[in-house]
Amino acid sequence: MRRLAFLVLALNAACIGGTNPARAQGEVYDPVPPRGSAYLRIMNGLDVELTANPDFLPQQRLGTAPAQRIMAYTVVPNVANRTLNVTLQDGRRRGSASLRLEEGSFVTLLVHAGPNGTLEAARIVDVADFNRARARIAFYNGMPDCPAAVLALQPSGPVIFDAVPRLESRARSVNPVTADVQARCAERAAPGFTLQSLEAGGMYSVWLIRGQGTALSAFVTRDVTAVWRP
Repeated sequence: MRRLAFLVLALNAACIGGTNPARAQGEVYDPVPPRGSAYLRIMNGLDVELTANPDFLPQQRLGTAPAQRIMAYTVVPNVANRTLNVTLQDGRRRGSASLRLEEGSFVTLLVHAGPNGTLEAARIVDVADFNRARARIAFYNGMPDCPAAVLALQPSGPVIFDAVPRLESRARSVNPVTADVQARCAERAAPGFTLQSLEAGGMYSVWLIRGQGTALSAFVTRDVTAVWRP
């Protein structure tokens, strides 16, 4: 109980609003994209393997295990006045996405099931808070049919993130402590898990997505950056 109370104090003190082509990869501490570029990652929010073909990076295969679902943040050069295109396929469905990136931004492209048997992708501009004294946690509502997702301390603890809209995220910085948490949407809840091994200066993402069938799935990953050098 003491560790949960400590995390609540930390949160309230600092609220802030497959095949990997990378040759170099590192944990996010305080990276700055090269001049004129931005960081982009793709997240597989489906219940099957996803193949993504960006016209600006090599093909990406994203699986269904937590560590396989998310690309590293990868540098996309020369983003000014440039439209980026990605084709998507999961074996049965196809889709595509076009987007523009702001120089210096961190962006997540969250792929989800669309209507009429298609695939769609939501563009989420991430809050990149590099505080060497704290850990940064972002919570992503990856469910198109969930209007307000919640992440709360367990058991029956205070809310960490409340009413996060569909296909959006919220972020805040915390002291690097350990706590049990659970993500939910209205009366539906994903199995709880533990936030642990958080490090000062590290960035972490908590994802709420649909699992198999109607079940919900939630997990945490550590954010990393990568640079593609052909």
